[in-house]
Amino acid sequence: MVFIDDIDRLSQQEIRDLFRLVRLTGSFPNIVYVLCFDREVVEAALTDEAVRGSAYLEKIVKMSVEVPPLPTQALSPVIAEGLAQALDGIESGLFHASRWPDVLVQLILPMFSTIRDVKRYLASAPLAVRSLGLEVNLVDVLALEALRVRYPAAHAMLSTAADLLAPAKTMYRPSTDRAAREEAFVEEFTGLLNGHARTVVHLLFPAAERLFGGPNYGSDWIPAWERDRRVACSTVLDFYLHRRLPAGRAPAAGIDQAVACIGDESALDEVLGQVPDALLDDTLKRLVPHCRDLPEESVLSTAAALMRQLPRVRLGSTGMYSPGGEWAVLSPVSVLLRNLRGDAVDPTVRNLFHGIPSLYGKVLLLDIAAGRPGKQGLIPDKSSRLLRQELASQLRTAGPEDLADERMLLRTVLVAAADGPPVLEPAFDARVVARLLESGVAPVHSQTMGSVAVRTEKQLRWDSLVSVYGGEAHLAEAVALLQQCLQEGTVELNEDLAAALALYEKYATGWRPKEF
Repeated sequence: MVFIDDIDRLSQQEIRDLFRLVRLTGSFPNIVYVLCFDREVVEAALTDEAVRGSAYLEKIVKMSVEVPPLPTQALSPVIAEGLAQALDGIESGLFHASRWPDVLVQLILPMFSTIRDVKRYLASAPLAVRSLGLEVNLVDVLALEALRVRYPAAHAMLSTAADLLAPAKTMYRPSTDRAAREEAFVEEFTGLLNGHARTVVHLLFPAAERLFGGPNYGSDWIPAWERDRRVACSTVLDFYLHRRLPAGRAPAAGIDQAVACIGDESALDEVLGQVPDALLDDTLKRLVPHCRDLPEESVLSTAAALMRQLPRVRLGSTGMYSPGGEWAVLSPVSVLLRNLRGDAVDPTVRNLFHGIPSLYGKVLLLDIAAGRPGKQGLIPDKSSRLLRQELASQLRTAGPEDLADERMLLRTVLVAAADGPPVLEPAFDARVVARLLESGVAPVHSQTMGSVAVRTEKQLRWDSLVSVYGGEAHLAEAVALLQQCLQEGTVELNEDLAAALALYEKYATGWRPKEF
């Protein structure tokens, strides 16, 4: 008995040579050949201009036994149990039990028809899970690994079409070039996936459903996809494709630690205190989805811990459309306050206000809680006015040592002066003058239409500084005092102060920036 398996895996010429040998030796006595192959593949290889492959086989194969196709439902327990065994003890990302049945039945199972392919998949899945760790949802990892094993060419398209599958912003801006690229992607992706393209997009990349005639998802979905670590989020897909975190991206383990401490003020303080400054901005922003629907009794403690991170975050924007760095703190705090009932907001804001040690922290809290002309705030106007009056009182009694440690001091003075003239007793202390000048510098960003280059010009809030000092003469007197202290070495010159003084010299001569 001569068994020859995997004939359909040979090249076309090798298949022909093999059957010639079988034909020449098949009539020897006491020899039986058992040939295992995919009939369709072998018939195609044996077909030429002279004879059809099926007729050639009829002359050689005396008896054929057709192996019945393996029913899809028979593979389900094999894959499910095989994955459970293969992944046992391996640390993995979030697993959404609610999504898994749809992904298994609609996407993974239809891709497999043989036990051989299933075994290949089960052998490669643990390595994929290990390499991605906690950063990518386990459901997505298993689905994409099935895609890689069964349709490697389609899987390879993910990197070149990442911006189409998981755009950083879901706002659609039509253009002729983009439309042509989208059409070409849909055609190629559909052709490679043998009918699975829509299912892959629907279950893994919902933002791309629009390309296949499906619904259009708005930008409000992106935080939820990021929270769930789905490849539908561009940052998660980027990690899946490149296996590396970009600069400033916090590891998922750190996010999980912080999320677990939400509601516990001291624990959250401790965890956030261990986060490196370079990763704090990303960590705080990724807490926002987890702050929604937090119980009311946990709001104040969580918000207080978050507000204490303000001294560590940068202030002001860094680009045309980037929010100020302080919004890394203010965004989750704002979400927390909106969880409260109407009658609970005012006392919570007041308690939070009184617990913030810095004056500028109190100003930022008023930014998100107080109303504006034509817009009602989270707290009544009367409460806003009382808190500003309290801020003004604290500003009057603050000593030069305290004010020298305040960030955005100029804005703090102006907010406190909303109900009256600005009052700042130590305004002529050199350290206070330095902080006022530094906080009076504002970056202004501009961009030429059609260009990606962003120009940044520093401007001085001249009118605000003049109003604080009650005139240009008094401002000049304060700056002269500061320059004398700089010469004597009693005040240290830093980069920000040097830039502010250079701008002051220009503005003092009457120079003003061009208006756009």
